[in-house]
Amino acid sequence: MEKERQLVHYNLLKILAIFMVVAVHMMQEVELVPLGNEGAFRLHEVVRTVLLTSNGLFFMVSGRFLLERYDGKMGRFYWKRLVKIGIPVFGASLFYYTYVYGRNGMNPQFWKGFARDFLQSRIQGYFWFVYALAGFYLAVPFLARMFSSMGKGEKKALIGISLAYFFVQNLYQIFGLEMVLTAYPFYSWIFYCVWGYLLDSLELSPGKKKLAILAGAGAFLVSSWETCFWGRENPALHNYSVTMILMTGGIYLAVTSFGKAAAERFSKGIQFVAKRSFYLYLMHGITQFMLSARLKGRAGIPLQGANMPLGEMGIWVRWVWWLGLSAVSFVLALSVGCVLEAAYRPVAGRLLGAGRRKRG
Repeated sequence: MEKERQLVHYNLLKILAIFMVVAVHMMQEVELVPLGNEGAFRLHEVVRTVLLTSNGLFFMVSGRFLLERYDGKMGRFYWKRLVKIGIPVFGASLFYYTYVYGRNGMNPQFWKGFARDFLQSRIQGYFWFVYALAGFYLAVPFLARMFSSMGKGEKKALIGISLAYFFVQNLYQIFGLEMVLTAYPFYSWIFYCVWGYLLDSLELSPGKKKLAILAGAGAFLVSSWETCFWGRENPALHNYSVTMILMTGGIYLAVTSFGKAAAERFSKGIQFVAKRSFYLYLMHGITQFMLSARLKGRAGIPLQGANMPLGEMGIWVRWVWWLGLSAVSFVLALSVGCVLEAAYRPVAGRLLGAGRRKRG
């Protein structure tokens, strides 16, 4: 219990990131930008940029504890990830594929198509995150040993060199140059996986944390300017740009360092949601689809493709609808997640127990 209380602020960050994922995907369902309204478009892109920090935040929270707590038991580590992550993703993928293509029966052609799309992450678009995270899981036993032997000076150097490398690569992309500096091993989402661990292991003072948060706020202003006014396109704006890295780092430190009091006040609810958060993530796609299908065409609801005139609807009314529908989708997905977590918990327990006995 004490351990859970100590980590409740990290679970709060995880829940925030998941809600941001739900919200950014709901942007695809709600018509937030009236045709020709430049101001509404800019607002949409600025909010979307903030919400997309959720990708990096997910990687940061995942990597931070895996690197710190790896116990050297490689086989056990891989088996646990397969049981807790791999099997649920497989089950969710099969559900989505059956929902779309299973009406004609589950013949050999169905299974062939499922295997092809599952291996290529084509079944549900946002599952890309799990496939990217799988590569990091494979590297954890080796990265954990490397980082555990590094001093603070080396970790600071790693951060500085990595940020410089990301910046140079971003310039290549912005100016359309051929990217020839491609062999740096941390130039991928794997940097976000070690970013949270590095920030925490440096044991920054409150003053330095505030400076890092201010750097994140400054990066947000730069990203907003790029989005709204800059004539050039930045292909890495929402993933590998230095501004996105600084933004995610700022949010990470703000919540984990200065959100402890609020997190502890609502610790029971936070722990409840966090325990089921992965299932919520997996299933929010179907809840958004069903919610949109049920509400589309109803008067006063600004959904994409609605059979009603929306031109006169106020911008802020649209955003209120978007936020409300995001919250409803979150709650519905959480409800599904509660059922799935309760059903799979004993199965996972037996699989993990069997793996422990086999290796013991």
